[in-house]
Amino acid sequence: MADLLETKSSLDPMKTYLEAVLDFYSTLNSLTVEQWTLPTPCPGWTVADIVAHTIDLDSMAAGNPPAAHEPNWDELPHAQAPFQQFTERGVDFRRGTPPAALLHQMLTSANDLTDFLATESPTLTVPWVDGEISKEQFLGMRTFDIWTHDLDVRIAVGLPAEFNSNPAKNAARRMLKALPFIWGKKIGATSDESLEINFTGPDLAGTVCVGLNSDGKAAFTTDATGEVTHIEISWSDFVNGFCGRVDPEVTGARIIGSGPRVQEFVVSLPSTP
Repeated sequence: MADLLETKSSLDPMKTYLEAVLDFYSTLNSLTVEQWTLPTPCPGWTVADIVAHTIDLDSMAAGNPPAAHEPNWDELPHAQAPFQQFTERGVDFRRGTPPAALLHQMLTSANDLTDFLATESPTLTVPWVDGEISKEQFLGMRTFDIWTHDLDVRIAVGLPAEFNSNPAKNAARRMLKALPFIWGKKIGATSDESLEINFTGPDLAGTVCVGLNSDGKAAFTTDATGEVTHIEISWSDFVNGFCGRVDPEVTGARIIGSGPRVQEFVVSLPSTP
């Protein structure tokens, strides 16, 4: 268990973020013009739209104003909630931009962001987060977002996922650390219950256990005790379920589970916007 929970990038947050950007660029640079128009697991978004989203967030985080653009929301049924419209505005603004121009903008916005962070105070405020966060936290968030969208593009065009890079390990650490929140807050498990998940690999493999500690808070434990919900799932299926890239029914069909909270776990697993 310890080895799996200690999964992390071997690089500092800034270098891990830059690796994520360059990995994503490499994926995109291999695509045909036609592949840029393919739908992705993100509702309503093509490959090009995902790149536009990446550009938009990095640009705003570097202090640039959001796009002065108001889409026709009636034509965008996937973007009706406030946060969905926040992320859609910059995407719709860039629709129709040629792939080569989007690639250039992606690298430019990433360079602008790293330059900005190099001179910014230890904490910063970004439009989609309440309050200030540290630069390290922010870079971890951006790395996770970019790596996840690289995965979306790979799914869309039929390329294999990359689970062994530094950005992938950064993402794994974030997803694993969310398990106590899922078990304790989203599911609401009690003190006489525990969760045991066996990740079958091939990219990440191992077992983690979650239970409630003496303070009543969910935390990782050495062993599963009490009434145990056991989940066996491949790492790729866990990632797709956690990131909401498949419906819970798909995740449920791909696991081996036993115990009282299996279905609640499957339904509670999606954890990204």
